Amino acid sequence: MVRFLTGPALVLAALVPAIGVAADVKIVGQSHATPQLKRDVLTVILGYARGRHSCGTLTSAETAPLAKDYEPKSAMFRTSAPGHVYERWVVDLCGTKRAFLVALWPSPKGGADYKVVEVPPGGES
Repeated sequence: MVRFLTGPALVLAALVPAIGVAADVKIVGQSHATPQLKRDVLTVILGYARGRHSCGTLTSAETAPLAKDYEPKSAMFRTSAPGHVYERWVVDLCGTKRAFLVALWPSPKGGADYKVVEVPPGGES
């Protein structure tokens, strides 16, 4: 599985395996992700949040697939992988709701690859 991160999250990639997401995180909404992939994405988000926002608490996630023809306005949010889908995940990090754009696509090695980027408050992806 490949994790694509931008900015400060890139430095945290090595720490991600040591950071676990609690099984009691409430996940609601629809997603193309399997339960394991959801945990993987949330682990990446939590690792990013610890480095970027000094937050180590993730309590919930609301997931929603975006339209098939959705294309992010910002190039750093885009992926060109065949078969990709975009989803918006809004997570509760230390009592603050933060939006993330998640791209998922089939991996040539089996399973799925993904890209996770935080959408800045008031920003458009």
